[in-house]
Amino acid sequence: MDARQPWILVCAGMNLILAQYWIMREYQLVFASSEVSVLLAAVSFFASCSLGYLLAPKRLERFFPWLCLLLFLLHLLLPWVFKEVAAIFYRWELPHITPTLMGLGMFLVAPLYTTLLPFFVGAREEAEGRITGEAVTRCYGLELCGALAGIVAVLTAGRIGILPLLVLYFLNFSLILAYVFGSKRVLYLAIPVSLLYGVLYLPLERAASEDFYRSRDVEPSLHLLATTQSLYNRIDVLQKPSGEKLLLLNGREYFNPTDLESFNRYLAGIPSQLMPGSKVLIVGTGSLSSVYHASRSAATVESVEIDEQVVRLTKDLFRDFNHLETVKNWSLHIDDAKHFLGSTEERYDLIAIDMVPPVYIQTALLFSREFYELAKQRLTPGGVLSIYTGDWFSEADLTLNVYNPVKTIDEVFPEYLVVNSRGAGMAFVYASPHMPFGKRELLRLLEESGTSEQDEVFEPSEARPLITHNRASSMEDLRIVLEWAPTGYRDFVSFFGFGVWP
Repeated sequence: MDARQPWILVCAGMNLILAQYWIMREYQLVFASSEVSVLLAAVSFFASCSLGYLLAPKRLERFFPWLCLLLFLLHLLLPWVFKEVAAIFYRWELPHITPTLMGLGMFLVAPLYTTLLPFFVGAREEAEGRITGEAVTRCYGLELCGALAGIVAVLTAGRIGILPLLVLYFLNFSLILAYVFGSKRVLYLAIPVSLLYGVLYLPLERAASEDFYRSRDVEPSLHLLATTQSLYNRIDVLQKPSGEKLLLLNGREYFNPTDLESFNRYLAGIPSQLMPGSKVLIVGTGSLSSVYHASRSAATVESVEIDEQVVRLTKDLFRDFNHLETVKNWSLHIDDAKHFLGSTEERYDLIAIDMVPPVYIQTALLFSREFYELAKQRLTPGGVLSIYTGDWFSEADLTLNVYNPVKTIDEVFPEYLVVNSRGAGMAFVYASPHMPFGKRELLRLLEESGTSEQDEVFEPSEARPLITHNRASSMEDLRIVLEWAPTGYRDFVSFFGFGVWP
């Protein structure tokens, strides 16, 4: 290789960022994304970078160009092969093996780029006849410039989707290939392949994702109706042969017409029925079914959602559930929930938290004491905060986890009601500085809907004895993320004998 063109490090630095973002998105689907998967991917990525530094091209110089060509072809296949191999593990009923794919994916990507930096540093020092820090500064500075360019690309082109980033990734790779072979002919061949990849990516990616979902849900006729990738989420809409539609965010089911439709009714519909004519704020959107349930009794309904792509995809595909064409009192804010509540001067009669579970630190912040206190400040004197717990509220179930949202609510609100919903399969909490309705009114409404015999309602005096051993979640203590980690990781840890999951 010619050591006189260190500009190639700019391409390498940019691809290191694009590769990390790209592979992380693949993991989000396969591993039902969580903060744990993000952490494991980051550890794997930096470990593979270290491998690249150990395998500097001086040791691989004779066959390094051909290794680059092989990796170029493997990278073209990576997104489909990755999901198909994961589908095989699921069909063999070995889902806990899938985390091993994480390390494999990273080790196929990062070392290629990190081998270039020590090569250029060594070549420059050899040319100067002495070892100085100048070579490291110059070469690493070029790689860092590329990394910054990659971040800019993610924050700009990434808002459109993953496809522009992948085309840019392989165009960079084409330049690296031409460099290591020292031939423009390679460039003339690699660039058309990169552009063709942009044409073929979406249909092939859809087919591989559909096959993966079929293996995971053991449903051979499951159809991927729509898919998109925003800066924040991978959003998939699946359809069963019966016509039933499912919404998944980052591989996690976020709406179905059965228990999750009941979820929206308990979260937004029931408290708004008990407070007719109220001003409602819903944090999160999903299928937008919660908007419909709230709007039937509320005077106005507002939603705050950070990811506009979720709204665009679900408004029409789930119109049988959100009935937005009939909702005339709804408005939408595209914003981060913490920023919105921290900056608005509005006060609401009902705030419903319709967010994904606390599988990331950012979403776990919405289950924290500090966020509940912020929401409390945005309530009217008789306003209500409505949240879900994700678990059944009973003595047996509460011993499974240390952290419970009811405990956090109990430390912030003096008055609240906990309702176990059989239909949704979990508990909901209605909390207020001064509750505008009581247990009697809630039970009467449940009786009118025919669910009072199935559901249970707890007042604070009945709930507190059950949560004495639980801990509240706060910004200083967000270990609730570990408790919401996918069970596949727990099985993986147990499988390899690393002890008990924390």
